[in-house]
Amino acid sequence: MTRTEPRYYHVEVESSPERVGQMQRIVAAHLRYWGLHKLVTSAARGVGLLMEAAAAGPVERVEIETWWTGQHLITAVSHRDPSEAGQRKDAHPHLRQLASLCDGWGRCTTNNQHIVWFSLRKSDHDREPLSAKQPEPWSSEALSVPQTPVAHASAARASETAGTAS
Repeated sequence: MTRTEPRYYHVEVESSPERVGQMQRIVAAHLRYWGLHKLVTSAARGVGLLMEAAAAGPVERVEIETWWTGQHLITAVSHRDPSEAGQRKDAHPHLRQLASLCDGWGRCTTNNQHIVWFSLRKSDHDREPLSAKQPEPWSSEALSVPQTPVAHASAARASETAGTAS
């Protein structure tokens, strides 16, 4: 599997403290399946922070979406919250922790739907695993094909000697 192929994952789950660890493991498993082993720890921690923040309030369900663009992993956690507490910029210390572990993050609210997203970038020094190729022999190592096969050459000599004897 190549990492440059775009990927998307979406799940909606019940918001409860018991679900935080489960969702971290599920997101981590998807990222490993996509070949993004180096982003697993930060992404799973980010999902955990956002789910903990949602579980602390009156939120019933949480949606988690993850996109892989080939260079960036973008993860969004959204929920419906009728209270206005989620609209303050630093409502939870979870957002400060999230900001420290990701490359970028943001939040928005539309029609009581609160969305917090974060982005992780593939490191420039990460290299894709190369597929094994069959080595080409060096020209000095390659054997040339004989002009006449050995078995046919001995048969040709036998017929020549038989023709001279008659």
